[in-house]
Amino acid sequence: MVEAQNCISAEELFGTACRLVAHGGEAALSGVASLGGLYQAAVGIVALLFIFVVINYYEIIRHIVVASFRNRKDNLNIHIYSSEVHNIEIITGLMGVLLLALCTMRFSVVAELQPYLAPLLSYSRWEVGGLTIVALLALIFGVRIVLYIVGIVSECVNFYNAIWHSKMLCFSTTMVLISPMLILLLLSEGLSARIALFTSVAVCSIVLILSIKDSFLLFRAQRFSIFHWILYLCALEIFPLSLLLAPIARG
Repeated sequence: MVEAQNCISAEELFGTACRLVAHGGEAALSGVASLGGLYQAAVGIVALLFIFVVINYYEIIRHIVVASFRNRKDNLNIHIYSSEVHNIEIITGLMGVLLLALCTMRFSVVAELQPYLAPLLSYSRWEVGGLTIVALLALIFGVRIVLYIVGIVSECVNFYNAIWHSKMLCFSTTMVLISPMLILLLLSEGLSARIALFTSVAVCSIVLILSIKDSFLLFRAQRFSIFHWILYLCALEIFPLSLLLAPIARG
């Protein structure tokens, strides 16, 4: 009886004009905001890294991008920047891994994509980013080791080094072109995020087609049969990606 008398309703405490709002704090922390300030700081660091690359290697990057959309013989002129190109491959590779990890974190808070990312939702956002980094690094080093071993076994080390160099230049070109759009995607919501995503997918598709053409020309220049080229695509292009996408597909 005493407990009933001590219960005070909201109207008695705040007045009849008051209105209680349920779950207001959860609604405020959705989308990008739910990832926290550390996530936004990480995006800012990657953006600064992109600006650093563009400012310090502008001429080389311009040469690489232009050569990627021309005949393959134009790519042979890149050797004059050999050490600088090696630096760009390392920096853009690091930038790409970080950006893709942040994209995975960004997609994990998109309601429409959560059914497709169900295997990852049992982890925290930063654990998802860490798993993405580990998976991408394992993929990159795995492909490099396979190409190195195949080059030694087939006694075509220079050829498979050229394949690796071509793949890294393709990755560098892709990351330089889509980094501004990915940064916009990581920090925005709604229509602007969708436009950035679709534009990034379109650019990646174009560069991927050019990369496949480039690998075909490399195999043809060495007089390999088309069967060897198809085997290369299945083993080092399609199979590694299937390993990354298989958990999502099973989920």
